[in-house]
Amino acid sequence: MFFPHAFFPHVFFPHALKLLARPALIVTLIAAITTGLITTANATIMQYLEIEDLTRLSSDIFHGQVVSTSVYWNAERTHIYTAVRVRIGETFKGSTRRDQTITVTQPGGEKDGIRMDYAGRPEFSVGESVALFTIRGKRDDFIVVGLKQGKMRVERGEVVRDFSGITLVDGVGRGKSLRPVNLKSTRLTVDEFRNRIARTR
Repeated sequence: MFFPHAFFPHVFFPHALKLLARPALIVTLIAAITTGLITTANATIMQYLEIEDLTRLSSDIFHGQVVSTSVYWNAERTHIYTAVRVRIGETFKGSTRRDQTITVTQPGGEKDGIRMDYAGRPEFSVGESVALFTIRGKRDDFIVVGLKQGKMRVERGEVVRDFSGITLVDGVGRGKSLRPVNLKSTRLTVDEFRNRIARTR
């Protein structure tokens, strides 16, 4: 299934799930989040998004530190979500404030021995310094755009983009052929990151 650029932003939860037996019951959640996304049971193929693309698609962009994560069922016990609490250090776009603690909600996680997952899902660890491209959710929370492309690590004055687990393509659009983008990770300075966002928004 292919979701063109114009359909962003939205989160899709198809009902098709693949159940795997080991080591725990794993539900492969075939989820389509943001632009140019093709999903199968084993791979996620996405349109490559530059910093400028992510900036235009985001309502709020910020740097902060992960202070906690928690996994929970929805009320119907049909989906598992992970809530990530992030303390804001700097806002690049939007209305978040320094030292404010916000919640980033994303589908997937492991609860009660059941794991719901999909290729390219951004992962968070407590204490991690992150730069996030997000949109506002319905419950005063935030949702990362672009799967792993919208979550970056900040370390030693650099912003690190990690593309592992997803296949990137370019040339998405009517009449254009898809071309693979061979990137595993990229780095840029925090100043360059900040300036590229400021020039775009």
